[in-house]
Amino acid sequence: MASVFGGLPNTSFSQNVGIVGMTGIMSRHVVTIGAIILVLCGFLPKIGAVIASMPLPVLGGVIVMFGMVAAAGLNMLAGVTMNRWNMVIIAVSLVFGLGLNLVPTAVQYLPGVLHTMAVSGLLPTAIIAIVLNQVLPEDI
Repeated sequence: MASVFGGLPNTSFSQNVGIVGMTGIMSRHVVTIGAIILVLCGFLPKIGAVIASMPLPVLGGVIVMFGMVAAAGLNMLAGVTMNRWNMVIIAVSLVFGLGLNLVPTAVQYLPGVLHTMAVSGLLPTAIIAIVLNQVLPEDI
């Protein structure tokens, strides 16, 4: 969007969760509003068509950016004390996410959009991790 108006291209990384606003105070609302805008743009087919028309080198850069986000997530996990409870949550959620990604026939009867989200791997992994975090007792 910045390039359209003559600016330099911008990239948002997961490390930017606390962006300094005009007042110099850290604000998480900036990232939340940006995420809401991106989710709403996902429902507009014209924006999807623009993204689908990106050249392969640009998509290669996007893949590197997602790798950086994954590395930042692993860095956050490195600071967590790994006990049995944390390891069970991570293992089960990753197994479900990767399993649905590798065996898409497991959710073949879901409607179109739900099927796409289920086989992406990201949504099932996040939902299962959140549910297990709330349900599992900490003294496993």
